[in-house]
Amino acid sequence: MGDFRKIFGRLDDVIGKFEDITVIVIHGLIAALVILAVVLRYVFNNPLTWGEELIVGLLTWMVFLGAAAAVRSQMHIRIDVMAPVFRMPKFCWLNTVTLVIGIAIMVTMIWGCYEQVLQELVVESPMLRVSKAWFVAAMPVGLLLMLVHALRIWMDQGAAPVFRGETEALVMKEGGVQ
Repeated sequence: MGDFRKIFGRLDDVIGKFEDITVIVIHGLIAALVILAVVLRYVFNNPLTWGEELIVGLLTWMVFLGAAAAVRSQMHIRIDVMAPVFRMPKFCWLNTVTLVIGIAIMVTMIWGCYEQVLQELVVESPMLRVSKAWFVAAMPVGLLLMLVHALRIWMDQGAAPVFRGETEALVMKEGGVQ
């Protein structure tokens, strides 16, 4: 099991670096395309007709890759009302229940999104003339990456930290009860 954890951890680290670089590149491309579209429309009176489609597609990828990166780095938002209850020794089992439910939801969503990608394979975007599946594929890919990150955190740190939000993690680092 130890070798599997090491290999899985290294794979997750590589995926995390790829996510970070991809999100940065996509963000830069979106900014450049928006500036280009504004200049072409208002300076040259010649709008970039395919730009909006590409920007929306890139934004979709950035959102889902960013969500996966947020799970990996535990920087996502969680409603912290129940956090004190989950830390009580007699209710700590709720962390595992929450994690298993979260994993079941992610797996179900991955399957549904995969079905959507298959349906979109035959649909062509009007301006770019590419399959809309390229844009819709961001959903199952992002969810799959979230699942990988959640499983790695679970293996390394246990169930409690997987869905721990940024605020809770910061409070605990400052000397709060863990």
